[in-house]
Amino acid sequence: MAATVTESGGVKVITEVVPQSDPRAAQLDSTAPQPSSALVKGFRKAQPKALGAIQIVSGFTQISFGIALMITESPAPALTVASGVYFWIGFLLVSSGSVLVETERRESIRMVKVCCIISGLVILATLAAVIIHGVEIGQHIPWCSMREGGKMTPLNCSPSVYILNHGLNSMFILLCLLELCTAIAALVYGHKAMKQRDYTQMVL
Repeated sequence: MAATVTESGGVKVITEVVPQSDPRAAQLDSTAPQPSSALVKGFRKAQPKALGAIQIVSGFTQISFGIALMITESPAPALTVASGVYFWIGFLLVSSGSVLVETERRESIRMVKVCCIISGLVILATLAAVIIHGVEIGQHIPWCSMREGGKMTPLNCSPSVYILNHGLNSMFILLCLLELCTAIAALVYGHKAMKQRDYTQMVL
């Protein structure tokens, strides 16, 4: 067992090398702080369980409305139904929310990495969904128009139909913005945890 003494600025620093076979080595390993655990705890400041619950509820809401609208609009589906936006963003949100909830129970830096990746996909998906819903608001409602000579001729539909259609799309735009905020929060805290991990590895 070797020990070295260095002095700097009136302070003596004693460095002792403990062999792996020494019983004190196991005690030091058990009491040493675990970088991965500390980083996951830093990520938990974003309240991943709450964010995950929001995303899971939003995902099932998207899927439920997608099924209902697909049935009602089967003769002439609108853009959102035809694109399947309710389903692919719904399943993505449920997956992302499940991973976020899992990070509350498992202290794994790999789970944080997965959260960052899925959160990035959710951000892209929500932005695409907002565009799709916005485009549909500006279009004629399929079941309130008729194709004649290659052109869509609007029919006289009740104003309540337009109010319902535009209201649903506006509601889902707001829901997508909420989902966007939760994904950004998870990505920001996850990115901070990953940067801190790289810094910790460099110091160690």
